[in-house]
Amino acid sequence: MIMTTFAESYDFAGKTVHPVTTHAMSGLGTTPEDYARECRGARIGTGLAVRGEEARSAGADVDAWLRRAGLLDG
Repeated sequence: MIMTTFAESYDFAGKTVHPVTTHAMSGLGTTPEDYARECRGARIGTGLAVRGEEARSAGADVDAWLRRAGLLDG
């Protein structure tokens, strides 16, 4: 998983990580658990899963998720 390679290079202690992924059928699947394992010391926040074929038109869903997660005002 590319996230594993990325996570090896950073210290996530005290940080909040929000899992984001595209998928075909599985939604978030085990992504939050995978991030928790790889991003040691991080708090795992609210995740977002977007169907791959819907990614280009997912802007409203992304905005809504950002608001729910407290990452965007409004």
